[in-house]
Amino acid sequence: MKKIVSTTLLAGGLLFADVSTVIPFVGTVNYDSASNKSLKDKATFGGIYTSVGNLDYLLEFQYSYLDISYKNVYNFPDLKQHDITLVYGKYYLDYMYKIGGHYISNNEPSNFKDLGGGFMAILGIAGYQWYGYDKFTYGIDGYFSFYNSARDEKTLTQNTNIRISQFTPFVSYTTALGAQSSNTIMLKGNFIIANDYIDSNYASFEVSDTYTYENFYLTARYFGGKMKSGIIDNGFTVFNTKDLMKNSYSLKVGYRFMPNFSADVSYMINRYQEYDTSTLQLFPEGKRSSALLSVSYSY
Repeated sequence: MKKIVSTTLLAGGLLFADVSTVIPFVGTVNYDSASNKSLKDKATFGGIYTSVGNLDYLLEFQYSYLDISYKNVYNFPDLKQHDITLVYGKYYLDYMYKIGGHYISNNEPSNFKDLGGGFMAILGIAGYQWYGYDKFTYGIDGYFSFYNSARDEKTLTQNTNIRISQFTPFVSYTTALGAQSSNTIMLKGNFIIANDYIDSNYASFEVSDTYTYENFYLTARYFGGKMKSGIIDNGFTVFNTKDLMKNSYSLKVGYRFMPNFSADVSYMINRYQEYDTSTLQLFPEGKRSSALLSVSYSY
């Protein structure tokens, strides 16, 4: 919403004029090189995010594509996955709510199946308090995942229905450091209830800090705890596997070349335990890295 507000004001001060934003993105993932820690070798992904809205509402859409290749010692076909996300948010003076969905389709073979494709419902509500030019935001998001032809952690052959609930409360505080700079600190908690798993509860947290100075912006983020089959990035990123996420840290650097055009690059390192669908067990802890490039244009 901050981008929508800023762009609208810069574009001409029409507080309720619709603003559209287009963000294409592309990236790569490198998995742990040890065969006893990861079956996967590398992945490429890309997609496009679009939104239209004003100070009253925001409609967001994202399509992404993922292509994962496996190590040569395994005779597995590449996994190809399509994600579609649609979210509608309604904004008021001191609060907002949102509703949406995330759909996943992939080609996981029946003899090497994890969760496969599914549908995730997205709900959220947030409130705002202003202290001069500073802003305090608080709220909670709810994600409800439905995998209707998945494998659980108990059998190699039987497909079953798996349902997962996640609740993500959050708080953030934006401090105005002057006419050209600001700083935003955000803290999120992720609480997962997966009654179809052997261990049914997982808890994790995310903390991030975003600093903006004139046209330059920088975001540092840390994730810790345990997450399995979780959802991050406000519902736009879904981990539709039984991998156990443990911790990660990332850095994003961006620059606004014009009021309506910017570009940024991100790098992340993640420590996790990959799930082996052939043994129903977790591999030893491994490490993977990912890089992302995106550009943003508003009009």
